[in-house]
Amino acid sequence: MLNKKNIISSVLSLALGIFLVWLILRFTEVDLNEVVATFYSLNPLFAGLAISTLIIHTVFTAYKWALVTQKLTPDNQQPLKFYLFYTTLGSLTMQFMPQYVGMVIVQNFALRAHKISSFSRGFLSIIYDQFFNMLIPLLLFPASILYVLQYISLSVAVFLSITFIIATHFIINKWHRRLISWLIKTLTWFKQLKSGKNKSAQLEIGSSSDSILGKEFTLYLYWISVVRYIVWIVRGLLIAIAGGFKIKLWAVFFVTPIVQLAMLLSFTPANLGFMEFSWIGLLELFDVPGQAAVQFSLMQRFLYVVAVVIMLAVFAVVSFVERFSLFSSKQN
Repeated sequence: MLNKKNIISSVLSLALGIFLVWLILRFTEVDLNEVVATFYSLNPLFAGLAISTLIIHTVFTAYKWALVTQKLTPDNQQPLKFYLFYTTLGSLTMQFMPQYVGMVIVQNFALRAHKISSFSRGFLSIIYDQFFNMLIPLLLFPASILYVLQYISLSVAVFLSITFIIATHFIINKWHRRLISWLIKTLTWFKQLKSGKNKSAQLEIGSSSDSILGKEFTLYLYWISVVRYIVWIVRGLLIAIAGGFKIKLWAVFFVTPIVQLAMLLSFTPANLGFMEFSWIGLLELFDVPGQAAVQFSLMQRFLYVVAVVIMLAVFAVVSFVERFSLFSSKQN
């Protein structure tokens, strides 16, 4: 949970991120005014579509988290808007503290504050959900890194990517129970290691077809994750078009999983600074100028924040209308 240590860590990591962005702007000779001008000169249509895809991506993220939590806590169901609100709030929070720390803190707070699940089940639902978030870029990483470093051709990279995605479907179909049981044991071991306890109550997870160990549910969650990732790729392409950046589709497609996996080692809010460095270095291999790469990466960040703010504003308006309607009904 949020404490003094987390606050100090967040402030220091934010300062580090800002310093890294300053270094990037200095050494790529990109003026901050140029970045602002690029933001205001974005094509309205494609910028709007990019924001829409970011919102859709957030909806998929919330829906996936809701699926896992509802399976683990069938006696305490919450509507999708509950998960969507806290997912959106977590997306905003992780702009000010290391990415996965910010999201996990908000998700854990939501489950405990609303008494939806125990700490163990809440922890499992969050980490299990985050596992599927990172599974797709992990599957695409081998083909991506080989293609970016020019060890394989585009056709081979596309073939390998599709093969890994489809092969994982069959692996889950055959060994899903063993794989997920191993994941749960790993998470339990990690929890014990962190708490310093040798023994801990084991989670009792049902093994029926409709539990998280069920084959149908696991495959459904997997393909939801695939669609969610495709939406994220489309978002990157739309931002490139909106800004007039000469970045090819395949550059966005194969660089994105590498950048996303780098976020696992994030030391700054939303990988601030490190993400920009990653995009600059990797896009340079596709002959994209450093200035264009910097502005492209910053536009991704800015539009993400815009999308989150829009969603939170909608939640605020809806909440106000609901409260006003309730107040009016009581007056009558």
